[in-house]
Amino acid sequence: MTERTWRHLVQDSLTIRRPEFMVAELPIVLIPAMLMTNSLSELASWRFAAAFVLVYLIFNFGDMINCLADRDLDAIYKTRLSNAVYRLGVENVRRQLWITCGAATVLCVVLAFGTGHWDLLPLVAVEILWAAQYSVPPLHFKRRGLWQVLTLVGIIFVLPMAIVARAFPGSPSWELLLLFVAYGAMQEGIILVNTAEDIPEDQEAGLRTSALVLGLSRSVAVGVAMVAVGGTVSAACLTAIGNPSWGLAVFVLSLAWVLWEMVSTWRAVRGRPLPEGMALLRPRARRMPLWITATGWGSLLAAGVVLAHQ
Repeated sequence: MTERTWRHLVQDSLTIRRPEFMVAELPIVLIPAMLMTNSLSELASWRFAAAFVLVYLIFNFGDMINCLADRDLDAIYKTRLSNAVYRLGVENVRRQLWITCGAATVLCVVLAFGTGHWDLLPLVAVEILWAAQYSVPPLHFKRRGLWQVLTLVGIIFVLPMAIVARAFPGSPSWELLLLFVAYGAMQEGIILVNTAEDIPEDQEAGLRTSALVLGLSRSVAVGVAMVAVGGTVSAACLTAIGNPSWGLAVFVLSLAWVLWEMVSTWRAVRGRPLPEGMALLRPRARRMPLWITATGWGSLLAAGVVLAHQ
C-alpha cells in the first residue's frame, strides 16, 4: 500500500465526476448557446461562463451520486469507480455532493439575478432533484424500466440545454425547444444500445433497466428508431432556426453513418439467444462513444454554421 497524498484525493475526486464524458457534453452546452445569440462575442460573456460552469456542476452532481449509489455493484464491473468511492470514503463523497449542490445553487441565484430570468431557479431545482432520483430511492428511475429513458433524456439533455438557453437575453423559440427534445432522443437512442450491453449483469443484480424490460433485440430496434426520428427532427429544427448550409450536410452524413452501424447491429442480434446476441453486440457497442461524438459534434457544427450566417 502506498501512502495516500492530496494528489490521490484529487485523482479519485475527478474519477467520480467522470471526466471521460466531458467532451461529449460540450455540444449540450454549446448548441443552445450558439442558437440563442447573434454574435460570437456573447460566448465570452459572464452569463455564458456562469451557465457553462453551472451545467458542469450539475453533471458532476449526477455522476457522483450515481457512483456513490452504485459503489457495490460497480465493485464487480466498474472497479475504478467503486475503488475511488471507497478510497475517498462514503462520508467524503457525501460532503462533496453537498458542496457541489450548494455551489450550483449559489451560481444559479447569481445567474437568475443577473439575467432577470428567475425561471432558472425551478429549472435547476428540478434538474438536481431529478438527477438524484435517477440513482437513489424512493423513485430510483434507473430501476424503473422505460422511465430510465425519459429521465436520461430530461436530465442529460433537455433541462441542461434549457438552462443554458435562459442564460441569454430573450426566450427560446418553440423550434429551439423542440430541438432540445429531438437531440436528447437521438443521443439517448445511442445510449440505449450501451445500456443493452449490460443486460446480463443488470439481470443478475436485479436492476430493472429499460434494456432489460425491452430485451436485447428490441432495445437496439428502439434505439434505431429514436436516433432516426430524433436526428430527422433535429435537422428540421436547425433548418427552421437558421441556415445550417453545408453544416447540415455534415450532420446528416454523420447521422446516416450511425444509423447504418446501429441497423447492422440490430440485424446481427435479432432472433439470437441472449449469450450469442451479447457476444455479437459488445464489439459493436464499443463504438458507441464514436456514434455519440459524430452526431453530437455534427449537430454542433450545424449550429455553428447557423450562427456564422446571422
